[in-house]
Amino acid sequence: MLKQKAILAAVISLIETKYAAVNAYTDEITKSFKQPCFFVKLIKRRGTETKNITSNSISVVLTYFADGFTNKQLAFLDCEDVIDELFGNGFFVGERYLHIKNIASERIGENQDILQITVDIDYLDTTGYDGDAGYNMMQKVNMNITNE
Repeated sequence: MLKQKAILAAVISLIETKYAAVNAYTDEITKSFKQPCFFVKLIKRRGTETKNITSNSISVVLTYFADGFTNKQLAFLDCEDVIDELFGNGFFVGERYLHIKNIASERIGENQDILQITVDIDYLDTTGYDGDAGYNMMQKVNMNITNE
């Protein structure tokens, strides 16, 4: 089973490869964070396909605060291009390759001075169900059919 912490670590690792001098936070810090920076969070949705398989959707929400001294418009455009390049069609989480369904960005905040990018990922995973665990498989079935 793919763990959310592994996805989060892979996302942060990708960001840090391109933005070595930019901090990536996983918790909401409201004061004293160093800009430029990313806040990263995951939002997961899960559905059951079969007793063995789940369908999962993860939204990776990247909130980017540009340096206060740079042109935000240009910084945001550069950031969007870098995220598109980093995630492309997908990325590895351990030995698994997750395909990107969609990347969307918007400006948020009172002054529209924060960039928020959402990367949507869909994947199938195992439930961990082992049908043979502790059960004996039926070998023969006898049926009596009567006509009444």
